[in-house]
Amino acid sequence: MSRLSGLLKLAAAAAVGATVAGGATAIATSDGWSHSREPANIGQVKLDVKAYYGDTVDAAGKHHYSDTSTFVKDMKRQVDDAKQYLARRLARGVKNPAIVLDVDDTSEVTYGWEADNDFGFDPVKQQQAIDNGTFVANKPVLELANWASQHGVKVYFLTGRNEFQGPQSLKNLANEGFPAPAGAFFKPKTTAPDYLPCGLTCTTVQYKSGTRAYISRTSTIVLNLGDQFSDLTGGFAEHPVKLPNPMYYLP
Repeated sequence: MSRLSGLLKLAAAAAVGATVAGGATAIATSDGWSHSREPANIGQVKLDVKAYYGDTVDAAGKHHYSDTSTFVKDMKRQVDDAKQYLARRLARGVKNPAIVLDVDDTSEVTYGWEADNDFGFDPVKQQQAIDNGTFVANKPVLELANWASQHGVKVYFLTGRNEFQGPQSLKNLANEGFPAPAGAFFKPKTTAPDYLPCGLTCTTVQYKSGTRAYISRTSTIVLNLGDQFSDLTGGFAEHPVKLPNPMYYLP
């Protein structure tokens, strides 16, 4: 047995057999260090997210994503595929076509605000951002929405923002160039509609799938675009489209 192969077998045995408190496996690295299997370092993850968005910082210290970033390339690919699907369905004569769009990080991109706040969520600051029109249009989704509207497709917004944030949110979307929606749905805080049997206690999936079921009474939802899996789960859409968002997770 060579010295090298012997060392490799020893390292493999150490990696498999050694444990630390709580049952975590101890790893022997090539430089001789030993460490446990731990979650990804949050500081490094934030740097990875910034790199994905092509982070830039302006003179005022505000963060922005780059139009040449991997994020934008991934976004364009997903939205382009969605548009092609919609075009095929229109060519085949789908009846009463509609698309459903989430708002945060689907119709609008919140990256700059998220990075400015170190990726932490503060509802007060979020409200201020909505009131001030801080978030920017997600350009590929904006283009899709206008193309769809011009081709006779109804556009619906379905967001987890609450009903009190509705008027300003719609004003912002209009200012960004989105077409007037056939309907816009915000999570109820006072009285729930009859089509949501879960009332004011709906989970995101219950609220969004139940609302899509309601829209489906009069429209064929060809596309459902969202950045969270909870935007898409529960059916009532032909083609769910998951858009990239590594910044946060909403169950």
